[in-house]
Amino acid sequence: MENLTNDQIIEHIKTMTALQLKELVSAIEETFGVTAAVAVQGPVATGASEASEAKQASAIYLKEVGAAKVQVIKLMKEKLGMDLMSAKKMTDAVAEKPQLLKDNVSPDELKELEEEFKKLGAIVEIK
Repeated sequence: MENLTNDQIIEHIKTMTALQLKELVSAIEETFGVTAAVAVQGPVATGASEASEAKQASAIYLKEVGAAKVQVIKLMKEKLGMDLMSAKKMTDAVAEKPQLLKDNVSPDELKELEEEFKKLGAIVEIK
């Protein structure tokens, strides 16, 4: 039997039909006592809590201001640290499209902000 290089073997495999490949895999499994199943890797312990925390962080958008526009602006100043003009411009722009209030919000802060805006009659969306 001649010695084939890996490249020669791969080139030959590229020419095979799906049925021939299936038969080849079955023969390899039987001959070497292995399976062609994909190995599933569990979560990596290092930094897993940081990754899950980042996935939980969300953004909150202002969709509608409601009747209490002045109170919503004050809340934006107080909770989001916005200046008066920026908050007013954002509430005016809500008519065109939802406005991002805050990004990368922790779940606890997200819930708190949502409740406070809803108390004032504003409609917010969490993404």
